Amino acid sequence: MPLLQNVNYDNCEFQLLDLTAISPVGNKYFKLKRNLEAASAQGFDQILTFGGAWSNHVHALAQVGPELGFKTIGVIRGERPEHLNPALTEAEECGMRLHFVSRKVYQQRESQVYLDALTHFFGAHYLLPEGGTNQAGIEGASEIVDLLAEHEVAYDDLVVPLGTGGTLAGIASKLAIGKTVTGICALKGAEGIFRQIKIMIPGVRNWMIDHDGHCGGYAKCPPELKNFILDFEQSTGIPLEPVYTGKMIYRLLQLLQTTDEYADRRVVAIHTGGLQGRRGFDF
Repeated sequence: MPLLQNVNYDNCEFQLLDLTAISPVGNKYFKLKRNLEAASAQGFDQILTFGGAWSNHVHALAQVGPELGFKTIGVIRGERPEHLNPALTEAEECGMRLHFVSRKVYQQRESQVYLDALTHFFGAHYLLPEGGTNQAGIEGASEIVDLLAEHEVAYDDLVVPLGTGGTLAGIASKLAIGKTVTGICALKGAEGIFRQIKIMIPGVRNWMIDHDGHCGGYAKCPPELKNFILDFEQSTGIPLEPVYTGKMIYRLLQLLQTTDEYADRRVVAIHTGGLQGRRGFDF
């Protein structure tokens, strides 16, 4: 897929920046980049992170980490199934050590007592939060703005899928005056993410969150979303998945058709990748 495409669909026009043209792991490339540099600089030879069974972040770390000489550990939410899904199968094939925990235990992933227990069990490691969202991840995500400048992309507003908020925070931290970024939240009832992002990038006010594009909740794919994704792909040739990118484009088109928010504005939607997660749905 080309890095930048002009999209004309259902009488709406915008540009699409496809990060999978830079790396198969999409935005995770940017969020992992500086974390791996930090892990190396601090002398760690293994990296531990957290995620669900179809986590793009876990899948990306499992691929990228060994290429740079790191052992990887994935603490996975939920009991180990009899048969691993394709994402976790590939993670293990890349050498990642999978550690399954109950959802109750997984909720302790920010508890220092629990983190100390993981260190005792696995040995010294570089701790990478769920989704790769920490200061290094935010700084890495800010390079997406540099990418736009490098390719001389003209825009006023950026639209990006929103999960843990790190990609949006990184982009917002580097935008020029007069430009904005909107995150289409993939989670239902995640209003608290606004406060978390304010802590990540204090004083930055060029960003906003749209909470009306979750399509029923995280990883929900109602028939209307599935049908849209299939039709959009047939019309444009651009593949989407229903957890993040499909919801982002679906909601963006609603906004373009029903509001004046982006009237006479140059809009660029950022395709963050995550296409491996599409395999968890019946397409």
